[in-house]
Amino acid sequence: MGASRKRANKTGLPQGSSRRGYVSETGRLSLPAELRRAVGLESGGPVRIAVVDGAIRIRTMKEVRDRIRALARDSSLADKASVADFLGRRAAERAVAKIRKQTGI
Repeated sequence: MGASRKRANKTGLPQGSSRRGYVSETGRLSLPAELRRAVGLESGGPVRIAVVDGAIRIRTMKEVRDRIRALARDSSLADKASVADFLGRRAAERAVAKIRKQTGI
């Protein structure tokens, strides 16, 4: 027989490998420990769950944040995307408005 075409990903699990989970009568989904470890959910925590092309996709919030930051960094809005920049622009607007009010301009 030929060698398996599945390659191990960075987690050590073969890409596309599957494991059996369990859905309880109350709807709770139980994921095998090796899968949770593979995606960084060893100690639990919040996740983002979506249906993508008819499949359930579960991502850690760290993965979601990293993706959003990458999109902002790659966009033309990268210099305007931080909260600190936004607050700085708003403070400058308030200062200008205050000066205009005081001078009657």
